[in-house]
Amino acid sequence: MAVLLALAVALAGCGGSAPAEPAAQSPTTAAAAAEPAPKPGPVHLGNARAYVALATTDVTVRSRPGGGGLVGLFPEKTPWGSQTAFLVREARRNADGRTWLKVLVPRRPNGSSGWLLRDQVRLRPVDYSVEVDLSARTVRLLRGGRAIRSWPAGIGRDWTPTPTGSFFVTVKLRPPQISAVYGAWALGLSGYSEVHEQFGTGDGQIALHGNLNPADVGREVSNGCVRMDNQAIITLADTLPLGTPVTIQA
Repeated sequence: MAVLLALAVALAGCGGSAPAEPAAQSPTTAAAAAEPAPKPGPVHLGNARAYVALATTDVTVRSRPGGGGLVGLFPEKTPWGSQTAFLVREARRNADGRTWLKVLVPRRPNGSSGWLLRDQVRLRPVDYSVEVDLSARTVRLLRGGRAIRSWPAGIGRDWTPTPTGSFFVTVKLRPPQISAVYGAWALGLSGYSEVHEQFGTGDGQIALHGNLNPADVGREVSNGCVRMDNQAIITLADTLPLGTPVTIQA
């Protein structure tokens, strides 16, 4: 009997409760654990030739990604009611996982740039671009990098030259929003006269625009803007979205 009792006790000790099974991970938790955090560095936005950033809120532009000095504060919309646009030059992710965009900004001095947070804007690809050749006095419309149209243009005079550099379309205006002196349309650019602080009531912003005198086309006649035939500027206004890159070369 003593032997049987001892055996029973031993068997009871060996047959204690089974160890708890480890909790199973949900598919979402497992996937999150398997995916590494995005690494800091350059960000590829896509395969478009250019990207425009359209403000979805008031935008703060800094001198470097993640902070730095203040380059400028830009309202969500221009005084004419269109969204404020910026031309994107590059994108970079910081260690905190936030994406910053380096953009050309519509302010003096010409060619100014800075960094803004990706979540302040909506990105849109742009396939069109414009080239202004001051020597040839022509404006070329390109799509996918290939020229599809070309027109003669009036340019700035020697003492009020058209500035050269990389710009973009910031606003599209037509009478009665602006004076009929500018023809059928005026496509404001991110560049400014390097001679005049103002044109009339404006701030010296240059533009591609129409005109009332067809004889001006092909001549040095302006205060820095690029004058085109009215039908030509209508074509550009109908074709180009805000943010379209515009290169002006000597």
